[in-house]
Amino acid sequence: MKYIFGMLIGVCCFTQTHGQKLKTANDSLSYALGQDIGASLKKMEIPLEKDKFLLAISHILEGKKQLIPEEKRGEVLNSGLERVEKERIAAKKKASEEFFAKNKKNPKIVETKEGLQYEVLTEGSGIRPKLDDRILVHYTGKVYNGETFDDSYKRGEPLELNLQGVIEGWKIGIPLMREGAKYRFYIPYNLGYGERGSGPIPAFSTLIFDVELIDIKSTKEDAV
Repeated sequence: MKYIFGMLIGVCCFTQTHGQKLKTANDSLSYALGQDIGASLKKMEIPLEKDKFLLAISHILEGKKQLIPEEKRGEVLNSGLERVEKERIAAKKKASEEFFAKNKKNPKIVETKEGLQYEVLTEGSGIRPKLDDRILVHYTGKVYNGETFDDSYKRGEPLELNLQGVIEGWKIGIPLMREGAKYRFYIPYNLGYGERGSGPIPAFSTLIFDVELIDIKSTKEDAV
């Protein structure tokens, strides 16, 4: 561990004094280790003060007096990480609330009692699905900053699914659609993937789905 953090200091000094050229194998190794550690820290979403971070590493490696006594380190880490996590969650909740409050002012937006917002892009003329129906849809899914995490159009194949097995936002929104319609749904995190997220979708994510209801399969099969 000391070796890794020592290499991290080397990366910082190397970047400041020698620009961005990697001249030796050790230069490349140092940079790669720095990338690895930096990527891990970035995922933690900690408001890191880099100078203090490197100062602490330097004090440890050089045997100097530490600004936080060793017996207090765990307490500071635990309370600090807990505080940062609470601040991170509060900021994401606030951003979600502000997004939906602003979005609601758009006259094209309709809001349900559950807090789902939607916009009719193309109205359909067929029947509406029920929650126990199996349907065929095309869709594009994005987080509210515009980053796409799923797109059936790009895959070139619509998705067949049962409405009982989807997120709450879809359970609420898709039964509002008629066959042939295309809606844009704005889904708050509590009607999406919640406080944990899923795969490429971060926790507390506001989701935007463009959904095209192509077919309601089970209803038609039952009628035959």
